[in-house]
Amino acid sequence: MRRQLSTWEFDICEMAFGAYLAARAQGTDIVAIPVFPMRGFFHTNFAYHVHSSINSPADLANKRVGIPEYIQSAAVWARGILQHDFGMDPYQVQWYAERGGADSTGAVLGFQPPKGIAIQQTPGGKALVPMLSAHELDAALVGRIPQSSTGDGPESNVRPMFRDVIVEGKRFFDQHGYIPANHTYIIRGDVLHKHSWIGANLYRAFQEAKALVQKSLPENIPSGLVFGAEYLARTREMFGEDPFPYGVARNRAMLEKVIQFSQEQGLISERPTIEQLFAAGND
Repeated sequence: MRRQLSTWEFDICEMAFGAYLAARAQGTDIVAIPVFPMRGFFHTNFAYHVHSSINSPADLANKRVGIPEYIQSAAVWARGILQHDFGMDPYQVQWYAERGGADSTGAVLGFQPPKGIAIQQTPGGKALVPMLSAHELDAALVGRIPQSSTGDGPESNVRPMFRDVIVEGKRFFDQHGYIPANHTYIIRGDVLHKHSWIGANLYRAFQEAKALVQKSLPENIPSGLVFGAEYLARTREMFGEDPFPYGVARNRAMLEKVIQFSQEQGLISERPTIEQLFAAGND
């Protein structure tokens, strides 16, 4: 994605919401199609060190909290949800970003965090999990909650912010009605202007591909997932037959929210309309 943001050499590219919104706000001629390949309850990926006096997300105030990068879409969702659903104030947190300099999306976009946000890069770009395990951070947004195989290593002092991520995910879905998406697909404006049919055709192709995958899921559960069929049934019971809908209409509430969070967190100064962000005819 950083390569695309630097050169714009690809006609079509998967892109994170944060980068897409920031690039468009700078005047880049790109348009998205309402296809969302990545979703999750990203705030449940927060973990904390047991000696950090953290009992809830609100306790992150005045703590050292690691994130992969400020502009990262998963971090945007996680901060916004912890702020609005759990009372965390992002302006009272000392943030540490793992990615910085030329390796960061923010650097490619020339992005600067808003005034009042305290953020610095981890020393030498040190990874978040080792820092959290060593209590050099109090909490961090990580892709996998570390676990010690022996129960007595440094990772044994790391705990998930939400002990039962399924319960928390269901709470969020029941309250808000969607699973947050952090990526979409964008088309360069010059390509779409020249070939106006591309947006609708791509959207239809992604819809058909998703239908094929959903149909084949029950027959393709890895044998190593002993209760895979049960978890698939439970997932569909919680979220319906299609928990990953495409299109603008079925995702409007989610899209309004990620735009809101992006403005609140300083990625953009003004909120675009959803119609400005997505190619027409993909409702």
